[in-house]
Amino acid sequence: MTSAALDTPATDYQARLLLAALDDSERRIPSGAKARTLEIMSKRQWIRARRLASTLASVESGAKDHVLTHHGVNAANKVKATREAAEAKKAAAQKAEALQGLAERFPVDSAAVYVPEPAESYRDVVIVKSGPAADGKVDAISGRYNGKSIRVALDKLEQLPPLAPAPEGEPTDWWGIFDREGNEITQVEATGYEHARQEAEKDPKACAKSLTAGGLVYRRLRSSEVKAQEPPKATIAAAVPARRTITVTTGFTRKSIPTRLRESGAPGRMQYSEAAGALRWVLPNGKELTPGEAAKLFLN
Repeated sequence: MTSAALDTPATDYQARLLLAALDDSERRIPSGAKARTLEIMSKRQWIRARRLASTLASVESGAKDHVLTHHGVNAANKVKATREAAEAKKAAAQKAEALQGLAERFPVDSAAVYVPEPAESYRDVVIVKSGPAADGKVDAISGRYNGKSIRVALDKLEQLPPLAPAPEGEPTDWWGIFDREGNEITQVEATGYEHARQEAEKDPKACAKSLTAGGLVYRRLRSSEVKAQEPPKATIAAAVPARRTITVTTGFTRKSIPTRLRESGAPGRMQYSEAAGALRWVLPNGKELTPGEAAKLFLN
């Protein structure tokens, strides 16, 4: 038998017989194999016939089975290696395709939510800063760690939740106080960021949340976001005959200073001042007034 015959590739059916025999402790070809196939495999020296001697009847009948030769073991191992290589190549192609899909979903400079493991309680908003390496990881800027560069696996990223619609209306003197998760705690009236912080310190709920949530977030609110404030109650006593007293409860709806200025017809308009870094009432001649100064000038 020439080496060319020994190296002839096995057919799919022959390969299944070779692998089955390789897994058998005695290297036996499965019973019921086609006679023509056994003949071809014998000519290639992959198998040899072996007379069964387990019982007297089998000896007398001349029954045989077939087992792998060392050439057959080599052929079976070659089939096994070829199939494993094909499966590994297929898996690598699928992984590369999946990685390419993730890279297109999270391109460079895109924002995403990093979820390390399902069991982890924390999340991190990151900005992707590189394409994926061979290990499937990318460089990213971490929001949780104040802009520190970290390595994250692309398959651990999720899309950011859809943004809430932008609030309508004009900027007001009201500020929203939020925890780190974006939950609103309270609203305070203030002329600027520092004033809002001072007002928040007077609120028990905000102070308690500041200690437990790792700090607060402050944002100037627009008119559509300002909640109706509970009006203070005033009691007016009116004298009537027979010394009876009637108690009347009145209230008023609090309006912001800019709203009151606009309703009074005061000249100018409220806009953000780059120089002051805050909202200012700007007169037609360009002079800027704080809301309080404008109120004293036009509302008193």
